Amino acid sequence: MKTGHSLRSRMMLAFALFALATAVCFSVFSVLFVYSVEDSFFDKLLRQEAAHQQRHWQASGKLAAPLRENVSVYRRPDTFPADLARQLAGPARSGEFFGEQGRHYHVRKVDLGADPAYLVAEVSRDLVVRPRLPFLLGFLGVSTLAILVVTLAVGYWLARRATAPLTRLALLVAAAQPGRLPQRFAQDFPDNEIGALARKLDEAMARIAAFIEREQQFTRDASHELRTPLAVIEGAAQLLAQQPMPAQAADQLQRVRGAAAHMAQTVATLLSLAREELGASVAEPVALLPLVESAVVQFAHLLDGKAVEVSVEVAPGTVVESHRAALAILLSNLVSNAFGHTGQGEIRIYMDGASLVVADSGPGIAPALRERLFEVGAKGEASAGVGLGLSIARRLGARVGIDVAIDSAAGGGTRARLSWPGPAGSGDPMG
Repeated sequence: MKTGHSLRSRMMLAFALFALATAVCFSVFSVLFVYSVEDSFFDKLLRQEAAHQQRHWQASGKLAAPLRENVSVYRRPDTFPADLARQLAGPARSGEFFGEQGRHYHVRKVDLGADPAYLVAEVSRDLVVRPRLPFLLGFLGVSTLAILVVTLAVGYWLARRATAPLTRLALLVAAAQPGRLPQRFAQDFPDNEIGALARKLDEAMARIAAFIEREQQFTRDASHELRTPLAVIEGAAQLLAQQPMPAQAADQLQRVRGAAAHMAQTVATLLSLAREELGASVAEPVALLPLVESAVVQFAHLLDGKAVEVSVEVAPGTVVESHRAALAILLSNLVSNAFGHTGQGEIRIYMDGASLVVADSGPGIAPALRERLFEVGAKGEASAGVGLGLSIARRLGARVGIDVAIDSAAGGGTRARLSWPGPAGSGDPMG
């Protein structure tokens, strides 16, 4: 499971982003709040001073001395402190202004009739927020970090608790084997959306298990019902072959034997693909020459009456790491194809590095067939089969890690190649 893209990680990320956004908004609000409180204090101070000046003006027609020493009263803006006057070039206005060398001004206009006055408070020594701003930002930063840590911890706990049933369900499904599918496991999950998913998976597993049981029963029945009559046909054909008969009858009998052998090979291959034992079996050291010789003897009848020379150039000590049963089936498929499609010439079976090659001098592969050679139903015009052999061989090889390749030989004919990982005990003696 890729934790970087898991639901748990995304939940923790969502928690962290929400906490970070909340902490940043709170920090900005806090800074703005303390600044607004401080400005409100200075604004209240100037309003009190303005009321004091208005009362004194109405009583005596003169301006009074300011109540606070940091407040000055001016009749014209051009008499303001120089750094403030430069900012107020034109009509004077109330507000907050930053002066030079750290000075900070608050200005308020006082209505005295025709000629207003202006209150200017230089409050740099009375500022509370600005000198403590580094401390305030540091405190907010540490608080944000602490909130993130706590949120991540809580988010991890919640995400782990929320996704633990999903993880357990995923591991349960991942560990399922065709012959040992888990069943009746939904009751172990909570009664929520995950429990609903578990119940649906439980029902699906039950249907799959029933389907596999039916397929396995069919495989056992087919193995018995098909192999028995094929053995009877082969035995009867052998007995008939030992008796004298006309040439035409002998030819027909040979066709019967060839069809029976081909059907027996097809049944064995289909049954091997239907079973899981081949895919689950472990590769073992296999002596290659006995398997090659067995396939040659098994299908030698396909060469009866043909001017074909068969040469086996596999050293007796050649051993490969492979699945014995699958390799035997693949060899039988390729050898029977070579024997059946070669009318005259030569068939060579030899080692080429870590590959076994079956090369014949037959008609070769038709150009229209090369691109879809391993497709179901693909076959040559002269083929008596149904176009399943090579497709089945490719699938069987893929099941056990044996690569099956077919191409045209340089001098004509077809060259079939079986390749598997690992070195072989010998190579092609003829290069």
